[in-house]
Amino acid sequence: MIIMSDTGMPVSRFSGPSDMIDLRKLERETKKIFFLGFLVAILANAAAGAYFLFRKTEIRVVKPPMIEFIYLKPKIRRVIKVDKKYTGTRVLRRQVIHHQKPFVEINPKIVSSPVFPLNLHEFKPDIEIISSVSPLINRDYIIESMVLKEPEKQISMRDEMISMEDLDNGRYKAMVIQNPNSKQNIRGFIYIPTVWGAQLKPPDNLKRAFLNLVEAVNRYTGITARSDPHLLLDCRTLLEMPFVYITTDKAFELTEIERRNFGEYLRNGGFALLDNGSPGYDYSQAEASLRQMVRDALGSNARFLPIPNSHPLYHCYFDFDDGPPLGSEIMMESTTSTAIQGETARNATMPEPVNYLEGIWIDNRLVAIYSDKGYGNKWRYLSNNEPQLKMGVNIVVFALTQHGGIAQQKMDLFSAVR
Repeated sequence: MIIMSDTGMPVSRFSGPSDMIDLRKLERETKKIFFLGFLVAILANAAAGAYFLFRKTEIRVVKPPMIEFIYLKPKIRRVIKVDKKYTGTRVLRRQVIHHQKPFVEINPKIVSSPVFPLNLHEFKPDIEIISSVSPLINRDYIIESMVLKEPEKQISMRDEMISMEDLDNGRYKAMVIQNPNSKQNIRGFIYIPTVWGAQLKPPDNLKRAFLNLVEAVNRYTGITARSDPHLLLDCRTLLEMPFVYITTDKAFELTEIERRNFGEYLRNGGFALLDNGSPGYDYSQAEASLRQMVRDALGSNARFLPIPNSHPLYHCYFDFDDGPPLGSEIMMESTTSTAIQGETARNATMPEPVNYLEGIWIDNRLVAIYSDKGYGNKWRYLSNNEPQLKMGVNIVVFALTQHGGIAQQKMDLFSAVR
């Protein structure tokens, strides 16, 4: 449709006013063009997809290089011949060694000559040979200077070249040798454990006390002391420990296995120090539990008797002529009370000192010590506790040297020759 202007010149449809545009016709034409373009796009994409879908492609796969191992059997170029070779008949001949017999000339009239004691394995006679001539003894003959045990059970430390350091290999928990003429001349080793139970636990503030006791044994004596990891009362390793230190400040009970094991330990050479961790209180829970612990292990016949000041416990290394030193039982106790007016009064009291240690015996052997002195509370300090630490050293040395103890039972296997 061509629209003519007033001048008679043709113009386009957009050059006139907008109300002259046929919007419906414009919409129809636009829809036709849109659908036509959409159809062309679909056909083009479908054709491209069909082309790539049905197109046959050839892909060449390159075979990776491979290494082939070929095992070739060895070729025997030489014939191996196995043959038996027979030797002559063996003849066993016994070589007889003739030993020279010792010759001793005895003159009973001369008494100024030296004395030669002879102790034999089979017999133990007291024979004295008084001679003016030195006996001629061949090297093939050995006269032992001392026989303490039966020959089949004795081990000579000198003949076997055994030292105390050789025995400290973890097999034994303690070995000591003490000079009978000098009680402070003692050497050896010991492992001291901390003892635990199902309900028994050492107080945390006394852990340092145990280490200070071990250090005191090393400082004052020739015994090498070491701390052993905590030991349970129901463990069979307990039966190998010559000395155990047990302390607590709370109530506890033993299990049935712990009772039997601890009782067997005390009856078979064990030694225990039971130290009250709260000595400032009379009839405390810790005291009742420690005393009941011994009764459960040894039965109701166990008696707690004072250890006299003349006992070897106070003289085996250091001398305590006046008995055991004071511990931590002398402590100020503070008590408070509220008056009617609401005022608070504080009173300080000092308990009476404990004058003795209590012991438990089995067949005249001291097997345990109960202490109300609370030595552990003194041992944990770094100073002002020398008498208490020396008393602890005495207790350890006594446990190691007491006849019938575990340490002495082990030492009976060896003849200590000096």
